[in-house]
Amino acid sequence: MSTKLYKISILIIVFGVLNTFFISCKKNNIAIKKIKGEQIEVNKHLSSDSSYINIIEPYKKKLQHKINKVLCYNPAALSREESDLESSLGNIYADICFEKANSLFNNKTGKSIDFALFNFGGIRKVIPKGNITVKDIFELMPFENKLVIVKLTGTQTKKLFTYLEKRKEAHPISQLKLEMKNDKLSKILIQNKTFDPSKEYYVLTHDYLQHGGDNMIFFKDPINLFNTEYKVRDAIIDYLSSIDTLQTKLDNRFIKVD
Repeated sequence: MSTKLYKISILIIVFGVLNTFFISCKKNNIAIKKIKGEQIEVNKHLSSDSSYINIIEPYKKKLQHKINKVLCYNPAALSREESDLESSLGNIYADICFEKANSLFNNKTGKSIDFALFNFGGIRKVIPKGNITVKDIFELMPFENKLVIVKLTGTQTKKLFTYLEKRKEAHPISQLKLEMKNDKLSKILIQNKTFDPSKEYYVLTHDYLQHGGDNMIFFKDPINLFNTEYKVRDAIIDYLSSIDTLQTKLDNRFIKVD
């Protein structure tokens, strides 16, 4: 049996500290013989190591080329805080995801999604006026969330609307028309039809929320669950790369009335 040892160096940055791990193992049985850790604080006094820079540089250049790719043009800055109950950014986000996911769902099952709901806090960036790049969308949606469709009972769907009524935030929604009067939902339309608590509904969201994220517990135990394996970020990138100029608007899909 060969006794030759191989030393592997692994660099990991944890909480702003560069951690170096050295792992040694025998060639044949791949058994770990020794693990040694060393912490190096990442600050302005840390000198560069050309050996690591030379390894990383080709990947850095390749990645920069990809993330700086222009997807389309955006005529006006977009923020999630444009108004109390809706935003142009939230609207286009939900509409894009609905369009992409509904096509997949219909092709797989022959059925259609009724509406979409995502979370206000999931939007992490203002999209500035000008060219939108892949980097912008990674910053907008820095998570690995995937689109899922849940089939909800009327009771579960009613809890969803109660949640929106209490939170009073500009959550991204699609295919809904909601009106709030005296802090209560006075009108709920799903694809222009009045919400029926005796019916079941197919609702688009993403896996983080389906597991109860942002306290959306009404998603946790659906009648059925359909996983698209399609990331939210990828759906948005695919859509934006197919157009020349992004068109967004407020359309009063969630408003307060007197």
